[in-house]
Formats: sequence, structure tokens, C-alpha cells
Amino acid sequence: MPVTERTMFERTVSPADLARLARQREDAEREYNDALTRLDRALPRSFQAQPEPAAPDAGALAGLDAPAAAPWRAPGPEAPPWRHWLHRLLEPVVGPAFDRQQCLNRALIEHLTQRTAAAEGRRRHAGEATARLAAHRAGTLTFQSHLLQYLQRITPFVDTKDREVAGLMRRINEDNGAALAGVTAALEALAERQAGLRESVQVLHGASRVAARELHRRRDRAAGPAAADTAPAAEPPAAPASPAATGPASPSPPPADGVAYAVFEDAFRGSTADIADRQRRYLSCFEGASDVLDVGCGRGEFLELLRDSGIDARGIDANTEMVERCRERGLDVTRADALACVTALPGESLGGLFAAQVVEHLEADYLLQLLAAAQRALRPGGRIVLETINPACWSAFFGSYLRDITHRRPLHPDTLSYLLRAHGFVDVEVVYSAPVPDAGRLQRVPPEAASGDAAARALIETFNGNVDHLNDRLFTDQDYAAVATRA
Repeated sequence: MPVTERTMFERTVSPADLARLARQREDAEREYNDALTRLDRALPRSFQAQPEPAAPDAGALAGLDAPAAAPWRAPGPEAPPWRHWLHRLLEPVVGPAFDRQQCLNRALIEHLTQRTAAAEGRRRHAGEATARLAAHRAGTLTFQSHLLQYLQRITPFVDTKDREVAGLMRRINEDNGAALAGVTAALEALAERQAGLRESVQVLHGASRVAARELHRRRDRAAGPAAADTAPAAEPPAAPASPAATGPASPSPPPADGVAYAVFEDAFRGSTADIADRQRRYLSCFEGASDVLDVGCGRGEFLELLRDSGIDARGIDANTEMVERCRERGLDVTRADALACVTALPGESLGGLFAAQVVEHLEADYLLQLLAAAQRALRPGGRIVLETINPACWSAFFGSYLRDITHRRPLHPDTLSYLLRAHGFVDVEVVYSAPVPDAGRLQRVPPEAASGDAAARALIETFNGNVDHLNDRLFTDQDYAAVATRA
């Protein structure tokens, strides 16, 4: 079976997943930008330094220590006599006090001079520390600014990496897809060649089986009458329907050995196990019945199901290869024409009639005569089950039906149901089977892909309605069976 594009490129991420990832990315971007904004606002701004206070005037303190004239000091020779007299009068009283004050002033001036020198040293040291602190702060601001710029460049940097990786991954996926397509094409070509080889081998195998049977018969004939008496009787050729019964509508008989068509059935009908599983549902229609006839029994899948269920049954088929295969498995099968066989049966002698994938091989007149003969040959209460391809399923019609060149006419379920009722059958029911797998049907768009958009939701609903309508026409049940009861 060729690998389809759906199985090769199965999507595992839904539109809802993509929307969720987009929301997560937007939330992360918003949080990142908010963090950068807070960082930018937290940067300390520049400030205007206060003017440095003026240094104390050391000269002013030095001037305080300059000698000054005091009224108690001895006046000079040029002073008037009264000053000499006043000095001699006051000096014993105020002189000692002024001398002590003079000593105090000199000590105070000396102390202030020392303090002023110390303050000047501290001022110079503070100025130097302030300059170093300003330089350090300027460096810190520069670092913080560069840090902010660096953080702002992280996202573009990561985005470029992501774009590069995405481009590389896209290229790798495209290269892998191209390589896979080449491998798939090669495998499909190989599968086609193997299918052709397998069909050729099957044809040769069938031909060898026919040749072996014919060689066995000839050997028995050459052995003489004694061996002929012990050998099983050869299958008589199928009795053709009389011209009056079938007219020009009789189907053309298959090739004498039927090997080619038997191999065709093996290739396209399905395995015997698969067909048995499909036909198992019809066993309940013949529960408690006997003398069931399987018309066109093919490889004998339903006959084996009836035998295993304890229901007495036999089969007929026009293909010699099919008959031989059934006999090798111990099934009661003869080579015969369907209409001729059923017409020759005594009335009300059958307990049931089954025909799977047969009626589409018959011309209209032949089918009508066969239904009339079946209605006569069935006992009252006997069931008839006619399974065929469902032409209302276009994939089945353009596949299974048109593939087989021996098909004569497709039968719509309504048509086959009407024909059964028209020939006196009652309780007509149509049972459908073999639905097209979900992987082979048109796929609906999940409603959550609309993401709350009303217009998109309406478009998706319309699209899904059209998909359902097409699936009901193109990809429904591939087979159906018309089941009825002989009144």
C-alpha cells in the first residue's frame, strides 16, 4: 500500500496549541519589557553639586596677633605729659589684667590658627574624596547604561539565533522531505513491481495447479479401467442455461481454467480471513436453516463459516479454479451455472440462498430470472442474502466496481430492494458494511481553530458541513447486502 501524504506529514500541533504558544510568548515579552522599564527608571540621575564652602582666612587670624597700642602701655617720649601721668596712675590697677588678656588672646589665636590649618587639611581631603566619588559614580552610571543597552540587545540577539535555527531546520525538513519523497517514490515503484511479480507468480502457481490436476487425470486414464474405477469422477462441465431461460442476457463464461480471474480475486478481493470477518455478520440470517446454497461461492469463505456453525450448506461456482480450491478444503462445491442450477432445483427445496459479490456480474434479464427461480426454490421463511458493491459510495464505484472487467451492471440499494419485493420477498432490509476508514475520508476542521472569531467560526461550520456532505457521497460504506424472506 503506497505511503500517503497524510501519513508522511501528520500534524501534531493543533491551531489551539499554536494560539496558546503565541499567548505565552506575548506574556513573556510583556514581562521582559516591563522589567527593562523598571530597570531604566531605577538608574540614578545626575545631580548639581553644591558649591564648595570658602576656606577660612588664615591672614585674618594672623592680623589678630599683631601688636596693638594699649592705654596701659608706656607712652613714647613724644606723648604729652598727661599720658605719662595717666599711665603711671592706671598701670598698677589694669596692667596685670591686660597682660593676662594678652596672653589669653595669643593662646586663642594660636589655637584657632592650628584648627584652621586642620580644617583646611580636611577640606582638601574631602575635596579629593568627593572627586574620587564623583568619578566612581560616573563609572557606575556608565556601567549601568551599558548594562541596560546589553539587556535591550538580548532579544534581537536571541531572535537572530532563532531565525537562523528556524531557517536551518526548515532547510533540513525540506531536504528530508525531498529525500523522503524520493525514497517513497522508489518504494512505491518497487511495490508496484513486486505486486506485478506477485500476480505473475500467482498466475503461474494457479496454472501449475491446473496442469498438475490435468496430468493426474491423464495418468489415471493411462493406468487402465481399474485405476479409473478407484479415481474420483471428473467434474462434469457446467450445464449452460437453456436459451429460452436466459436468452442473450446470459453472462459470458470465465476462462476454462479460471486461473487468471482467481488470481485477480486474490489480489483485489482481500484475504480469505478478511472476507470471512466481513461475512460473519450474515450467519444470523441462516441460523437454524439447512440446505443453504452459496451461489458464486468463490474461495468458500462463507461455506466454511456455515460449516463451522453446524449449518448444512453447499456451493456452486462457474470458475474451475475456485471449485478446485474449495474442494481441497473439504467443501461441497460443484461447477455450475447459477440460473441453470437454481432453476433445476425442486420447489421449496432450499432453506436459504447466499450470493456475495455476484449480482453485479449479471445482466438485468438474467438477474430477474434468477430471483424468480430463487423465490420458487426457497422454502417459506427461507432467507436470501445478496451482497454487492455499493455504487452510492463513489470511492467504491470508481474503485472496486470499475476495476473488475467482468462487472456488468451496478445495483443501487433501492433498486435491489425493489426487485426482491417485486418477486414476492418480504421483510426486505439493506445491511451496509465495509465502511471507508477515517484516514481515507475528508477531514473536518476543529471548531476551536476559530479562536473566538465569529466569521471564522461560521466559515468553519460551512466548510465542515460541505465535508460531511461529500463524505456521505464519496466515502460511506463500500458494500451492502439486501436481505429478504421468502413469504
